[in-house]
Amino acid sequence: MKFRFLDILLFALLFIFVSSFPVDLLNISSFYRLLIQIGLRFLLVLYYIYILWSYRINIFKFANYRNGLLFLPFVLVCFSNLIAAGISGANFASGSSIKFLILVIIYHLLGVICEEFLFRLFIQNSLVNASSLKRIFASAGIFALFHLLNLVNVSNVNALVGVLIQVGYSFFLGLILALIFEYTYSLPLCIGFHFIFNFFNLIFVENIYSITLSDAAKYITAIVIGVVAVIYGVILYIFVLTRNERYFHE
Repeated sequence: MKFRFLDILLFALLFIFVSSFPVDLLNISSFYRLLIQIGLRFLLVLYYIYILWSYRINIFKFANYRNGLLFLPFVLVCFSNLIAAGISGANFASGSSIKFLILVIIYHLLGVICEEFLFRLFIQNSLVNASSLKRIFASAGIFALFHLLNLVNVSNVNALVGVLIQVGYSFFLGLILALIFEYTYSLPLCIGFHFIFNFFNLIFVENIYSITLSDAAKYITAIVIGVVAVIYGVILYIFVLTRNERYFHE
């Protein structure tokens, strides 16, 4: 299914508006700021669902879940921060309250759904005239560049470096998600993998437990796991995926 350029532009602009809405400028507690962000993301998800209905798209119809088994080794990427915590012997402190934690989980889940709709279904799926490799890299690259929106919250050099690092690992994550979508055509699988990544690398570390990771352990672990994942991805692409036709034919 190919979407029109103006439609994709509208989807992207709405995503940018929701993602960069200046809720921090509101003189309210973090709890209510989070509620506003959840509300905006929920409305965006409803709009995307309306688009599916208007285009008569069934995101489950063409999915090839059997192909998804090929991507199970990539799940290791989702646990990089936990592995780093084990290596560095980080201390686990008490995290957020249950009420706040539930809101954080909902916030991240809605964010993942919005991102996968935009970058996989709307953008990657519309690049029908490009090769599968070009679709994968284009989807991952655009996904990474959109994380530059976090520059609006940058107040010092350390924050700037943090955003640039986020753009880097977002590109890597985007490659995996684009691969999954390209060869399973399953948006739910992409959403599931993306949420597991966010849950264990972000929510678990920052909210469920307040884990302080040493930079050395965090970066070394990420690099090692990344190299292993890249090697597996290249082998998978060359010896398996390129020898099979794309499951979904436009």
